[in-house]
Amino acid sequence: MKSLLNAFLCIGDRPDDPDGEKLKHHFLVAMGALMSVGGLIWGTISLIFGLTLTSLIPYSYTAFTVVNFVLLKRFKNFEVARFFQVLLSLLLPFFFQWSLGGFVASGAVMLWAMLALVASFLFQSANLNVRWLVAYLVLTVVSGVIEPYISSIAIEIPKNITILFFVLNIFVISSIVFGLNIFFLSRKDHLQEELFKAEKEKAVLADKLAKYLSPQVYRSIFSGDKDVRLESYRKRLTVFFSDIKDFTMTTDSMESEALTALINEYLNEMSKIALEYGGTIDKYIGDAIMIFFGDPETKGAKEDALACVNMALAMRTRMNELREQWREHGIESPLHVRIGINTGFCTVGNFGSDDRMDYTILGGEVNMASRLESLATEDTILVSYATYALIKDQIKCEEKEKAMVKGIAYPVQVYEVIDSYANLDIASAESAQNKKITEQQKGFHLELNLNEADKARVKGKLQEIIKSLEQ
Repeated sequence: MKSLLNAFLCIGDRPDDPDGEKLKHHFLVAMGALMSVGGLIWGTISLIFGLTLTSLIPYSYTAFTVVNFVLLKRFKNFEVARFFQVLLSLLLPFFFQWSLGGFVASGAVMLWAMLALVASFLFQSANLNVRWLVAYLVLTVVSGVIEPYISSIAIEIPKNITILFFVLNIFVISSIVFGLNIFFLSRKDHLQEELFKAEKEKAVLADKLAKYLSPQVYRSIFSGDKDVRLESYRKRLTVFFSDIKDFTMTTDSMESEALTALINEYLNEMSKIALEYGGTIDKYIGDAIMIFFGDPETKGAKEDALACVNMALAMRTRMNELREQWREHGIESPLHVRIGINTGFCTVGNFGSDDRMDYTILGGEVNMASRLESLATEDTILVSYATYALIKDQIKCEEKEKAMVKGIAYPVQVYEVIDSYANLDIASAESAQNKKITEQQKGFHLELNLNEADKARVKGKLQEIIKSLEQ
């Protein structure tokens, strides 16, 4: 029985209709069905009192409603069905009252027209609601004006029967109004619970999907700033490439579980730094990382380049810390990275097919960053002249010899990033204050604090090292 009732209420639904729209359909069908029952009751009462022609009005309401619902089921045009049903529900009760002789003779049967207002208020715009309300009030005023003229045609009905009509109309209409509202509100609460559950599931799914996208890309898509479609454009970007030097050699000496933990920790730490500096993580290619600055968010070419280089310096510092941790955990050959950075115009956007696309960058400037990364030695950061020109006032760089780069016919000028001037000034001040000596080169690391060290023992150790170097 419940499934049959539900199937009846759903006659106007389309598969792609949202739940809120379906609820409006169900309410209209329920209202029309209940008023049709009222039409059958009043039609029968009219026949009992010998009012055959008058009985056609409530019976016609039921007949028109059936036709309207059949058309609704056939064509799924809710707007037309709604207008027609509300119009029927508004006009026919007034016509029926007038045919019975007015307010008193009919027991104010025009109260049934209030159901049209209830239906209108629940699923139509404010402008339409005002129009239906004005129509209802106008018909009520008209009923009052013509009451003296039509009361003469009223049939003689015992007073107790007239009272019964009033009670019947008020009781049934009130029951229907409150019943429909309870039905509407209960279904609305149910839909809100379902919507809340769906939103929660959507949030969980979105959180999972966000791990496959850079946060900037994720935000731009979900905020509507970017469309998910195949498109690309030219833009000045700063491109970053890094990889682990001699990674294959390292992998050969480690078990797969330990290697997986090591590489994931490395990528996780580097990604945190990238996001901290606002980089768009393009992809991980094995042990390599590709990041760019300037899209979908940019602070200008200079600020993007500075952010990228400062990110690279932060990564190098973090790698020094991680290597100490890895040594303590028994990793004999901790990871060393090499980094290449270039600035230039790239093609950025969504590439792929309509079903599967990738947000990435293409172009010769991207290849240049990759080539610089290949030229770098362990723990060094190489930048092109285009990047150097943007950062030179804040980052100390050392000019290297021009290098031949694959894909470019002429040698390119390369610069090695030393550190930011701010960091160097701090280090110089600390060194002067603490008499601290630091030196780091490939295969050599010295850190000496003259305020704390045993100078005699340090001197002896240094002499041993010098003798070893002279042999």
